[in-house]
Amino acid sequence: MKRALLALLALGLMVALSNKEAIQKEWEQSAHNNGVMGAKTLSVATVEARAEGAAHCARCHSEQGFIAWLDQLKKGNPGNLVGPDGKPATVDYLKSLGLTRDQVKPVTCKACHDEDGDLRLANDTPMLPSGFKATAVGNAALCITCHNTRNGRITWNAEDPGRYTYPHASSQGDVILGKNAFFVDDTREWPNPHAFFTGNACSTCHMSLAGTGEYSSHTLKTPENLCASCHGNKYTKEMVQENTAHLLSLLRSKVNARVLAVRDRIKTVRAYNPDTGQFTPNTPVKAPVYRVDITSIAGQIAFKMTLTDGTVLYSQLGDIRDEKGQPVFATKDPIVRASWNYLLLENDGSKGVHNPTYTRAVLLATLNALQ
Repeated sequence: MKRALLALLALGLMVALSNKEAIQKEWEQSAHNNGVMGAKTLSVATVEARAEGAAHCARCHSEQGFIAWLDQLKKGNPGNLVGPDGKPATVDYLKSLGLTRDQVKPVTCKACHDEDGDLRLANDTPMLPSGFKATAVGNAALCITCHNTRNGRITWNAEDPGRYTYPHASSQGDVILGKNAFFVDDTREWPNPHAFFTGNACSTCHMSLAGTGEYSSHTLKTPENLCASCHGNKYTKEMVQENTAHLLSLLRSKVNARVLAVRDRIKTVRAYNPDTGQFTPNTPVKAPVYRVDITSIAGQIAFKMTLTDGTVLYSQLGDIRDEKGQPVFATKDPIVRASWNYLLLENDGSKGVHNPTYTRAVLLATLNALQ
């Protein structure tokens, strides 16, 4: 009897170890822990790369930073990492957390799970850097803690946002909960089934339904037929994405048309070099703008501008200036709010799948605002 019990325990341990190894291998394939994320961690979450600025990026781009920040977040401070004295984190304190090139870690098992294997956060979030809380979202509370715009709550009907700040990438939390878009009331509740009626929101689709056997997938990659799990075999993600892509295309065209209407006023930019990360002030725009693509540079809404002579210039929106050195596009120009909305939905990455009703409402309202 004793021998049989020991055999069962040994078998159970072997299965547990096998599952753990499988999960680890899956996690290594995920965007959170692969080579790309590792490089991102080194480029934004270390004191060598950002000095005190690592207190911002390390919150979500490193294991050590996230664990320290989550404790701070639960105490009511969603801002950048602070030291034990409550003051902004110094380089020395960030070093003590391990936020150096030789010690920093990307998002690992330990970032999401405590020593007992339990999630570090579930069901509800505290107030987030994006200015809202997520309530009753199951395991997705942990996901949304980082997957939000992280630049404060916008006022949806503001005529002048007063800034060119962009919605930080990985804005899935905002979109799935219907927050932080201009022209659409985000103070009301958007009853999105994907957020509230799937059990664990993000992790239901990206882990549970994507998993095989007895454990959830840790690649976080959804299978091709995911929508059929709930909506039936004839329903595909393309049914949402194709129309969303069309509306996004219309929005790009509207923004492009508004820029071309005032292109004669564009005289200089503070040109950005995406290869070096360097800026060149007062760069003359020697030919008319032919087209623009909406992007972001160093936390600001930006345009990639293609000129009629083939030259390509990158510039933050506020640095596109006229002959008097004034911004061609003031912060009150609807093009600023429209560009925010475009980036909010682009950075969500789902092309409407996460929250079809809200996504469509935002795009239609934005198009109307540019009439």
